[in-house]
Amino acid sequence: MAKPEKRSFDNLINVTSDAFNASSAVTEDTLADTPKMVNHRQSVYRVPLAMIRPDRFQARFLLPLALREAFYSGELSWAETVRRWKDMATTDYLIRQEVEELESLGQSLHDTGQIKPITGQVINEEGRDVFHMLTGERRFWATAFKAVNDGYETEPYVLALIDNQPSLEKQIAENMAYKALTPVGKARAAARLVLQANGIHPGPDEDETTFFRRVGELRLSDETRDTLQRLLQLERTYYGRLMKFFELDEALLEVCDRSEMPERVLREITQYDRKLWPAAVAFYAEHAGRTYQDVHAFLERQLGHEKTRAARLPADPATKSAKALRRVLRGVEELPQDDKFGALADALVGDVDKAEARVLVQRMEQLTGVLKQRLEALK
Repeated sequence: MAKPEKRSFDNLINVTSDAFNASSAVTEDTLADTPKMVNHRQSVYRVPLAMIRPDRFQARFLLPLALREAFYSGELSWAETVRRWKDMATTDYLIRQEVEELESLGQSLHDTGQIKPITGQVINEEGRDVFHMLTGERRFWATAFKAVNDGYETEPYVLALIDNQPSLEKQIAENMAYKALTPVGKARAAARLVLQANGIHPGPDEDETTFFRRVGELRLSDETRDTLQRLLQLERTYYGRLMKFFELDEALLEVCDRSEMPERVLREITQYDRKLWPAAVAFYAEHAGRTYQDVHAFLERQLGHEKTRAARLPADPATKSAKALRRVLRGVEELPQDDKFGALADALVGDVDKAEARVLVQRMEQLTGVLKQRLEALK
């Protein structure tokens, strides 16, 4: 009996690369609006870009706000959308960063093959088959950018799996597997889960912001709270904070999302008068590395509350170290990971040996002990 071949990552690359390369081959029976199976064993299809519609209401937005309505209504083709997207990137550095990432991914897909298929369902709309995409929007747009940049002559394809049991949970998990959701993205994911749990789905002519804001009318059931905790690690109080972000208009939300603005900064901005929100969002987004303290100082200056600081004597080493430690501990909430203290611990011991890590732990325990003594004294 022949020994079965062991599956390996290299084998997967070869199989999917062959399928991806086959997807660019032109045959007489290939139509621009028809999926074609290229791997019968794994039910992998090649689906033309013209047939695909990404989910307009998913948590992570790639397509700029200015292009979304025209693309999703069918007014713009995928190719014309890409061309306008590239034009926008020449004057907006946040959009340019996204475009550069998609172009890099498109080149990678071309060089190594599309290892992971997109997923979705084929649905007939007004007599025309449309592939409603559940996961894989980055691969879709990366392929589109590559085709436009190369001056495509035939309709490009992506590899796809037909998912007959699509779910919002699958989509959210896929989004989070690629990269942690921004606070705005997490707010969209939470709102979509709550709306779906209440049987509320987007209307035929409803835009994204209007749909997500409908969550403000709903109360959380115990079951929905459990779902939010399981999928997004959201407690009820945290959920309430995220929903407040929908008070910003959609253009501001887009900038917050693209600049990956931390939740702490968003909360700082929304504590001030609405008329200051646009300037504060622009201030944060125009330079990388700004913190909620920078934004707070900016907003105070806008209100004329800036105070001239008196000259201060240099702090002693203990005071300097204490201030640095306070900054670290106060900034834990801004870490993007769900397990914030776990991520901080990994960073602390990740590049030291076991003996040095043990010393760090001992000193942290000593510091915790004397801090508790000082805390008791404060009472």
